Amino acid sequence: MESLIEANTKFSLDLFQEITKDESQKNIFYSPLSLSAALGMVRLGARNDSARQIDEVLHFNELSQSESKEPDPCLKSKKAKSSSDKNELLSCYFGNLLSKLGRVKVHYTMSMANRLYGEQEYPICPEYLDGVIQFYHTTIESVDFRKDTEQSRQKINFWVESQCQGKIKELFSKDAINDKTVLVLVNAVYFKAKWEQRFDCDNTVDEPFFLNENEEKSVKMMKQKGTFRIGFIEELQAQILEMKYTTGKVSMFVLLPPCSADNMKGLKELERKISYENLRAWTSSENMSEAKVAISFPQFTLEDSYDLNSILQDMGITDIFDETKADLSGISPSTNLYLSKIVHKTFVEVDENGTQAAAASGVVGMEKSLPSWVEFNANRPFLFFIRHNKTQTILFCGRVCSP
Repeated sequence: MESLIEANTKFSLDLFQEITKDESQKNIFYSPLSLSAALGMVRLGARNDSARQIDEVLHFNELSQSESKEPDPCLKSKKAKSSSDKNELLSCYFGNLLSKLGRVKVHYTMSMANRLYGEQEYPICPEYLDGVIQFYHTTIESVDFRKDTEQSRQKINFWVESQCQGKIKELFSKDAINDKTVLVLVNAVYFKAKWEQRFDCDNTVDEPFFLNENEEKSVKMMKQKGTFRIGFIEELQAQILEMKYTTGKVSMFVLLPPCSADNMKGLKELERKISYENLRAWTSSENMSEAKVAISFPQFTLEDSYDLNSILQDMGITDIFDETKADLSGISPSTNLYLSKIVHKTFVEVDENGTQAAAASGVVGMEKSLPSWVEFNANRPFLFFIRHNKTQTILFCGRVCSP
């Protein structure tokens, strides 16, 4: 299963590079795990070039390289020689990973709403239905896109809203679905957790957040002093801080570029250098150690929505969106089934209690004069990711340019 986690991490960073390519000063928040699982669901029914493209972009084709090193129950029943065996191995890995993540969710709220909705005129293969239920803990729903487009849209939106604590509304706008739609992949995520060491609301003050070399805005900054894992990325002159959520099973890692005349330049350099290997090195015990840290961190709420069709096509997944090329024969025997749309929507809150980020000023002069405290002041654009620590799975990636 470690090779799946590695593949998911590589995909998450590739996706980050693609999303940020044309969005240099925009807040970003997405769930690579949720997206990988959703596309894994499509992969279960994809064949030939449609399957190969998904495998390459999501690094699923690299799973076999480390299979033999992993004492994994999925490998006992399958030698993974044929493509169908590899497909089942991938799904088995996802099933195990999603089950492990689900077992600890009493300490935080993470609602993943993944589901395929297909036009009712297309028959669905029973084997595919069984696989989606068994491994991905969801199903494929038949709706009447052709004759009752609006009711189908409302039905999908209502299901997503109910799965995501009412925080994600109108996943599909009125123009997103029409009577030509045949298959849509719903992918929405909501996350809420409490900090292991909470911020005191009394220390939250208004402070400037420096957007770029010319602009700043006043934000709610929270302050806290305590023992945290912190590290320094020498080649980028950047700090990395770990803030744990309750029980320490999940953490937020914040990557803060150096303070400079142009804060965006430092952020872009950090984004260019981010990779699977670097991230492992930056978060390792060799680079991060416990220290007394004075933290300032801004409150923020991020809500984001991505129409992934064009993004995934730019990354190399093209055939599944093309009516003439898509091979989803593992989903349906119908020869002209293709994926009409993938929409990914996320919501996160960060505050003194938990994920609604915080930092602050208001500390008295005596505290500032103590040399033993390492200062971590997130008063400029930064990157963050939320990780499930036992499995090393990245649940969410984000960039805050303007809280």
